[in-house]
Amino acid sequence: METFSVTYALYVPTYEEAKQVAWSIQVEQTIEFPYELLGESDPRRHMVGQLLSLIEKEDCFLAKIAYPVDTSGFEATQFLNVVFGNSSLQPHIWVVDIEFSPSLLDVFKGPKFGMSGLRQLCHTPHRPMIQAVVKPMGTPNEELARMCYAYTMGGADVIKDDHGLTNQPFSPFKDRVSRCAHAVQEANAKSGHHTLYAANVSGDGTDVLERAHYAKEAGATALMVAPALIGFGWLHRLATEDSLNLPLIVHPAMMGGFVLPGTSGISPTLWMGLLPRVFGGDMNIFVSYGGRFTFEPDVCRHICEVNRRPLGNILPSCPSPGGGVTEARLPELIDLYGKDTMFLVGGDMFRRGPNLIDNMKAFIDVLERN
Repeated sequence: METFSVTYALYVPTYEEAKQVAWSIQVEQTIEFPYELLGESDPRRHMVGQLLSLIEKEDCFLAKIAYPVDTSGFEATQFLNVVFGNSSLQPHIWVVDIEFSPSLLDVFKGPKFGMSGLRQLCHTPHRPMIQAVVKPMGTPNEELARMCYAYTMGGADVIKDDHGLTNQPFSPFKDRVSRCAHAVQEANAKSGHHTLYAANVSGDGTDVLERAHYAKEAGATALMVAPALIGFGWLHRLATEDSLNLPLIVHPAMMGGFVLPGTSGISPTLWMGLLPRVFGGDMNIFVSYGGRFTFEPDVCRHICEVNRRPLGNILPSCPSPGGGVTEARLPELIDLYGKDTMFLVGGDMFRRGPNLIDNMKAFIDVLERN
């Protein structure tokens, strides 16, 4: 029987207690039913997770559990339910590693474009890349479109909607997307650049798909979603929708509750790196160190690396650190993350003054020199 495996860090005091917690996970994540009530020949016994190893570490026990691949239903939503559904409601349990089976990788497929595809679309073959954000919330759509034009003229690789811009009365989705897409197209034609514009299509239910199709029709050349808000299933749907065929940016809004220090959660390497990549994210945003967020450099580096390491037939994604990315810190960040990275710059793009074309050119100059 084909299986996938999940490794859990169990923060309990003794080996025997760890073994008991591991057993509860094996049952809870599958049949969620009293195991002792199943007869010896009951085929449902084979659905229960199997403990492959239980290793004592300095401060925890690592329990590696294998699950029959059929329990996933070959759906992103149910796969995550098996990985950490009910057990996420229990204390002292952290998901720290996931090993996918070949059939799951075949179904989830990963990114369509990935790092190499984004470089080709943006005509940026070697240097680190950069994306700018149109913001802040409350800015008229006409001004957001002017930002897009200026960033494109300055040479940005990608411009995206701020994740807080959706379909509010002060920024209607269709009006904003059509204006911004047109501004980028116009500036690309004038400058010879190949900047992508990513529309934020996060929304309720099928609004996600409707907005994605409208954005493409209006001229958007990429899409952005926040899967912790809308569900990883929708990310997978957008990635495999042949009629869209646009690069996907994954935003980490709402992801912090799982990865920040607490009694239980999911490793940020998985939650902000591996899972967005496997479910179709071409460029995955995560929070960098040294700014207003609390992640440490090693954690950020590991998130970055899991986007690019070999993984079956899955293409490498483009990691995109944001938060605390400033012009002055770019050389330091390039040293840590490497050149196959797209840096996300928001508020710092305005610190040089109101000329966003020159501001963007200054960032590009630093990237080209490093």
